[in-house]
Amino acid sequence: MANVTLLVSSTCSACPSAKSLWKQMRVKHSFSYREIDISTPDGQELADRHSVRAVPASIINGRLTFVGVPTRQSIEKALAGRSG
Repeated sequence: MANVTLLVSSTCSACPSAKSLWKQMRVKHSFSYREIDISTPDGQELADRHSVRAVPASIINGRLTFVGVPTRQSIEKALAGRSG
């Protein structure tokens, strides 16, 4: 099962769309999901580790996969390639 972490910010205008999209994808695909605010210590540590410079940022199985709001197709492709 894939592990998805979405780095977000309360001041990000695109983050609500990314959150909604990932939550919709959970209906069709099985993966663990968590959201972390980039302003928290955990968020800063993840941002530093993955060189994240913008949010929303999607980290799948420990790898920065998307910056910005991904498309449904790109999410499905990423999950199919990494969920095994």
